[in-house]
Parts: sequence; C-alpha cells; structure tokens
Amino acid sequence: MLWPVMVLVLFSLNLFLLWKTKNILLQLLLFFLPLVTVFFPQPRFVLDYFWWIIAGYGAIMAGIVIILWTKINQKGEFNQTGPYQFVRQPYYLGLFFIWVGWWWIWSAIYAFYFGMFILLALWLNAYLEEKYLLAPKYGDNYRQYRAITGMFWIK
Repeated sequence: MLWPVMVLVLFSLNLFLLWKTKNILLQLLLFFLPLVTVFFPQPRFVLDYFWWIIAGYGAIMAGIVIILWTKINQKGEFNQTGPYQFVRQPYYLGLFFIWVGWWWIWSAIYAFYFGMFILLALWLNAYLEEKYLLAPKYGDNYRQYRAITGMFWIK
C-alpha cells in the first residue's frame, strides 16, 4: 500500500508547485496523476456496473463541458462572466467531475477512496488560493463576489 502514499505526496507537491508556476507540464501532471490510480491492483466495486459506467461517462462529459466553457470565457484573473457568474472555481469543478466519472467507470475501490483525499487537497488548494491570493488582491470586490457565488456549487 505504498503507492497511494507516494501518489498523494506527489500530488501535494504538484499542488504546491502550481502555486509558484503556471508550467503546462505540472498542470498535465495535476490532471493525469489521479487518473492512473485505477490501474494499480485493487479490489473493484461489485454494483450495478452498467449504470456506474453510464454515470461515469456523464460526469466526464459534464466536466469537459465545464472546463471548455471556462477556457472560452477566461478573461484575466478576476472574471465574473461565463461559468464564473455561477461558481468561483469552475475549472476545479470540471476536474472533479472528470475524476469522479473516471473512478466510477473503473470502479476501483482504493482509487476512489484515495481520490477523495485528492479532491480534499484540491478543495484546500482552491480555498487557500482565494483566501491568501485573490481576496487580498481584489479586496471588497472579491468579497462581494464570494457572497453571491459558491466555490463549487451554485448559490
């Protein structure tokens, strides 16, 4: 069971490095690292597998749409149009949907539970980014924006 710890450490290091740089290789590592966890030997969920696959593909498609919509409407750091008018972190929300859908499709138990720690780490990253980078930089405008939009879910 050493691989989940190693992946979690690499993922946490990757999140820290993303705060310091916008390197595309680190961003790709952030995206793909949680996806490879399903390929390690582990037990699988024994549920109505067919419906989990359909739900997984639906979640992946929703995540791709959210990320593409976010990229199309990206206009600087403090944007309030497009998906940003509904949630403050639409890119991370899209990643959440893609990862959870992927884990549902593969129904890998350890990868899914380990993935919850990854989602928690990403949520913590978004929270700290807002608290220590965006709120001080944009002041009252950002606090008003936070009051009317949710971090990941529509208010």
